[in-house]
Amino acid sequence: MTSLILALALAVGGVRAPGPVAPASIVVATARGQAEVPVSLERGHPTLALPRLSRLLPVNGAVDGDWAVVAFADQPFRFLLDGAVLMYQGRVTPLVGGAYVSRDTIFLPLQWLTDVVPRMFSEGYRYDPYAARFEEARFSPVVAGGGEQPRVAYTAPRPGSAAARRGFRMVHNVVVDPGHGGRDPGNPGRYLPRGVKEKHITLAIGKRLRDELERRGINVMMTRDTDVLPGLADRAPMCNDDCDLFVSIHVNSLKPMPGYENVSGVETYYLDEARTAEAQRVAQMENEAVRYETEWALDEDDPLAFIYKDLHQNEYLRESDLLAHMVQDAGSKVHPGRNRGVSQARFAVLGAARRPAILLETGFATNRGDAAFLSSATGQRNLAVAVADGIEAYLLRFEEKLLAGREQ
Repeated sequence: MTSLILALALAVGGVRAPGPVAPASIVVATARGQAEVPVSLERGHPTLALPRLSRLLPVNGAVDGDWAVVAFADQPFRFLLDGAVLMYQGRVTPLVGGAYVSRDTIFLPLQWLTDVVPRMFSEGYRYDPYAARFEEARFSPVVAGGGEQPRVAYTAPRPGSAAARRGFRMVHNVVVDPGHGGRDPGNPGRYLPRGVKEKHITLAIGKRLRDELERRGINVMMTRDTDVLPGLADRAPMCNDDCDLFVSIHVNSLKPMPGYENVSGVETYYLDEARTAEAQRVAQMENEAVRYETEWALDEDDPLAFIYKDLHQNEYLRESDLLAHMVQDAGSKVHPGRNRGVSQARFAVLGAARRPAILLETGFATNRGDAAFLSSATGQRNLAVAVADGIEAYLLRFEEKLLAGREQ
């Protein structure tokens, strides 16, 4: 079978002509840091050691018979060892040179990382051949000369500004998304004051969160600051290349059942397959907002289609997880209800996120205590301050990882 695949690949496309002279090393720059990765010519064509890449990129692999099976952002690639052949989704692609194993280490073709991956994950990664730099899309290309170490491109806050006083070394931009709005009221708010719906609470908390973040020198864009209805698929993309994170604010509720009024608390979600029935219920409830839209392309028949539609999100799942825990830890300290922790689910509003993204369920409108807290100015303010604390802690930790060792 292996020999047949190799013969077929050569017959279909042949081995590609060699490209430009390979660099001695490339720089890999991501939100988790930056490192120089040596390029090996041990077998006559440029390759990279897999362990070096896995320190910064969402990539891992193992040997399976005649193949190296490598996952990048959860997408499986199969390299025929010493065969100059790549297989992905049953399609055979000939390469200049193949993967191989040397000294118990898998070496992958440089061509795969600098050509194949940027084409597949165009929203998330790019390669600058002039700087020999593979980077997440949020970074600006850097051309270094004279042997200087390439540096991460960023904008520092103005000296004496609020951001500088808070200890920030970078300018940060955050998108705050008050859930629902306009003709979509959200849940009816059983114990909220008469005439108050979920959309009113989320907007009030969102505005207070915006004010609190801006007081700390963090720039904020609102998906809405009035009673309008942005499309679910349009909200997260507002957090673009200059944005650091996206937070969507909602109010939970339960349908009448024995004891439902006793359920309370705050919980934070990020995008992934739901692992509990409760997480699936909450996602289904929030995703029902699509009925207020005229167009929606979510394929509900395929449980993985929603995530695979935006594969670039996968690389941010770990960061979203960390952000969710920091916000949840801070928010639960001021909330009168239970600390319901961090969960994952397929939320439509997070599906197009290109940065770390979370959804905060601020409490239950079907619980008297939660509803009173969320509808009061004091409760809204305290929760907004706590969420801002979690966001600030995350951004400062983000800076530490990004800038460590780069400002000497």
